Amino acid sequence: MINFRTFFENRFYNDTLHPDFWSDSKEFDSEIREKLLTIAMDVAEEAGVEKLVEDVQLTGSLSNYNYTEFSDLDVHILLDFDKINNDEELVKKALDGKRFIWNQRHDIIINDHEVEIYFQDIDEPHKASGLYSILKDEWITEPEHNEPSVDVRDVELKADKIKSEISDLDMAMQTASYDDLESMRDEAQAIRSKITKMRRDSLDLDGEFGIGNLAFKELRNSNYIERLIDISTKLYDDQFSSN
Repeated sequence: MINFRTFFENRFYNDTLHPDFWSDSKEFDSEIREKLLTIAMDVAEEAGVEKLVEDVQLTGSLSNYNYTEFSDLDVHILLDFDKINNDEELVKKALDGKRFIWNQRHDIIINDHEVEIYFQDIDEPHKASGLYSILKDEWITEPEHNEPSVDVRDVELKADKIKSEISDLDMAMQTASYDDLESMRDEAQAIRSKITKMRRDSLDLDGEFGIGNLAFKELRNSNYIERLIDISTKLYDDQFSSN
């Protein structure tokens, strides 16, 4: 696994948008655009909301200068949840379930980057320094090249603390008794909630280059988030399995 400090300093911020997707004049590849649009509309149709789609947008690091080899093509399907049902929280949960199933069933890779689909309420605030409408083929927010100043040590310290918590939980799970399983599941959920809050607060306060968001990316890229999910799943299965 490459050292995060070297990874950040050498490859975290780039001089151009990803050349496999964007031209020098920041125009998106037309064939890839058509593919992503087709995929998004297929997902919307499967969810029964294809006639309600208001936009399809590309966000995240592949619409900006901070892409890496781990970056996904984050495609957001925008809908007015209120037109589906007045209970917008219920709509969100239902659509999240649909998109989760789709993402689990499909593994679409374009130029070595995975396609990830999301449903988003049209009224949900979305902060991004690079946001592109795939549907309209135009920038909503065109990114500017402005290399951030980040103290990599702070990112490492924040990520390493959570890595230690995950590793300790994993080790404890190996010798846990049945009576320990419920409290350990609560601990795993607490760590997951902490990571989610860390990223959300960091994005709200400092944007994409906030320490918490970068620490989240380090946890994801080093497979610690996947490891935590596996721990949670195993704890659940062990708790409800019979000898």
